[in-house]
Amino acid sequence: MAFGSTWRSSGVTFSASWTNPNKITNRLVGWVARLPTRIQTKLLIAFLSIVGLLIVLGAVGLQVLSGVNDQTTELINLQRRIAAYRQVQHDTTNQLYGISTALLLQDDRMLDVALRQLNQFGYDLDRMEFVAESEAEVLGEVRQEYERVTAGVTHVAEFFRAGRTEEARKVQQAEIMPSADRLERLTNQLVNIAEADMVTAIETTEGAYGTSRLIVVSFAVGSILLALALGYIISWSLIEPVKKIETRLRQIAAGEFAQQVTVVNRDELGVLAGNVNQTSEQLGRLYQEVQARTAELARSVGELEALGEVSKAVNSTLDLDTVLQTIVAKAVQLSDTDAGTIYVFSSTRQQFRPRATYGMSDELIAAISDQAIGLNDPGIGDAARRRAPVQVPDLSEGTPSPAQKIVLDAGYRSVLVVPLLRPNKLVGALVVRRRKSGEFDQQIVHLLETFAAQSVLAIQNAKLFREIEEKGRELETASRHKSQFLANMSHELRTPLNSVLGFTELLVDGIYGELPDRAKTTVARVQANGRHLLGLINDVLDLSKIEAGQLTLALEDYSVGQIVRSTVTAVEPLARSKGLSLTATVAENLPLGRGDERRLTQVLLNLAGNAVKFTERGAIDIVADAVDGHFEITVRDTGPGIAPTDQGLIFDEFQQVDSSSTRQKGGTGLGLAISKRIVEMHGGTIGVESVPGSGSTFRMKIPIRVGEDVKAA
Repeated sequence: MAFGSTWRSSGVTFSASWTNPNKITNRLVGWVARLPTRIQTKLLIAFLSIVGLLIVLGAVGLQVLSGVNDQTTELINLQRRIAAYRQVQHDTTNQLYGISTALLLQDDRMLDVALRQLNQFGYDLDRMEFVAESEAEVLGEVRQEYERVTAGVTHVAEFFRAGRTEEARKVQQAEIMPSADRLERLTNQLVNIAEADMVTAIETTEGAYGTSRLIVVSFAVGSILLALALGYIISWSLIEPVKKIETRLRQIAAGEFAQQVTVVNRDELGVLAGNVNQTSEQLGRLYQEVQARTAELARSVGELEALGEVSKAVNSTLDLDTVLQTIVAKAVQLSDTDAGTIYVFSSTRQQFRPRATYGMSDELIAAISDQAIGLNDPGIGDAARRRAPVQVPDLSEGTPSPAQKIVLDAGYRSVLVVPLLRPNKLVGALVVRRRKSGEFDQQIVHLLETFAAQSVLAIQNAKLFREIEEKGRELETASRHKSQFLANMSHELRTPLNSVLGFTELLVDGIYGELPDRAKTTVARVQANGRHLLGLINDVLDLSKIEAGQLTLALEDYSVGQIVRSTVTAVEPLARSKGLSLTATVAENLPLGRGDERRLTQVLLNLAGNAVKFTERGAIDIVADAVDGHFEITVRDTGPGIAPTDQGLIFDEFQQVDSSSTRQKGGTGLGLAISKRIVEMHGGTIGVESVPGSGSTFRMKIPIRVGEDVKAA
């Protein structure tokens, strides 16, 4: 138990020892963060504080070094004093030894030398008294003893010179020897005093060094700790809010906009945190708006896709039931309802009957179809009379009509009816049903109005398509009758016209006698106009046969070269009369073709005849060749050319490029149309390339071998 208590108490003490500094540090960090200054100012203060600590640390170090230098100087001075005192001790011992030797030997010369040394030592004592002022008293005693010794030695020397040896010895024993002993003790005392001072100075220096070292180390450690504390406090006053802001930004990036970042700083980081919070709020609001807008756009896209499918169904098929089925299905899906019906209104019976349904059972459809729904119906009839949508939020409220009772018994609670309207006519109604009660949103109402408009359009289009189909059949019959009539009339006109031409030819040939010149001229004109009229009748007859499907090809083997030569023979006199050059180029070794030679010659005669007719000067070239299984026959002239806008019209019936020039040259605009039909009956193509003022090139391509199954175009 004692061990456990001790452990717990020590643990509490350990925790407290760490908790309190953390609290203090947190408080300091918070205090620095709350300073209403800029981050730059805080960092500058911290850096200046560290620089100040370094300056103070340097000053303390210099002060300590100065003290150590003073102590060292004092030790050096003491060392010098000890050396000087030892030198005095040594010199004194030598002098006393020399004096003792001179007295023992009674040598005058040696005594004189000793006296000079004693006098010289007096000067050394003067210098020492000036340097070592603290031992001036001892040095004075040394001087006194030196003076006694010097006086005694002087007396002894005088006694020796006077031969008074006994007196000299008495003086030596009575004065010199005691003074010498005292002098030796005094010099030893000087050395001992200096050594004692040296020891004291060394101890003092060691103590001062230890104290200085402790001061420097303490001040350095304190400066380092203070610098670290400042760095920690400043850095955490910046790092902690930055980390909070970073965490908040990650949350914002993850789509969390409801949180707020709390930063106590009253500097740029505090402003940044406030901006982050404001940005988060704005982004949250924008995100919600974007989500709502996205949902709305998705719904709109779904509606547009549905409308597109409905429009596609309306425009791609004539089956009204298919179109209405598509419309009611999309209307139910997009309105989030459960079932729907499109009713068509019969103006004769004044009733609505279901035409298309979705989401309903066969039994329910049969039950609704058996109900006679008129304009007095409280649901569909009301919408038709008001010409506006009508909704019943809850069918169970009030008294439902028989049709509504059937729907209510089937589990449907709410109904929306949208009338199908034309400007002055009622077409029907679009009805959607929902199993839950409640009003329909206006957006759903507007959407169903759009579907109702599509339904009206589909019904109207179906009716128009039926009418067009009927009109088309009538026109086809009329066209066939017209072609048959033209074919018959052309045949009936050509027979008497051939007789007229025959009689005029007999008259011109003089079978009935010679005619006067004026009569010949008139008959020649009748003959020319008759032939022209016969050509027109033949063209109308050919076109009528083609349109009536009565023109067939007489397929046989033919030579392209022969067709070209026949054409050149026919048009060469007219070209020569106009001064035009007519050339024909047929490739060698062309294979035999299979087709209607007479009709192909007719086409080439038409192209070459037109070239000669509309060309006033220059040349006409006819070129025939075989390319990729086709005969290619080209007629090129140097005439006035054809404008690009007219090039697509010249192959249509009764179309003339230039009415004035065509009338001058003659023609009805049927030749190229017939030529195009004949070429297409052969499975080929015909086209023109022309630049106004640079002539025209007509190119005809037909298969070399035409199949037996060709029909009229």
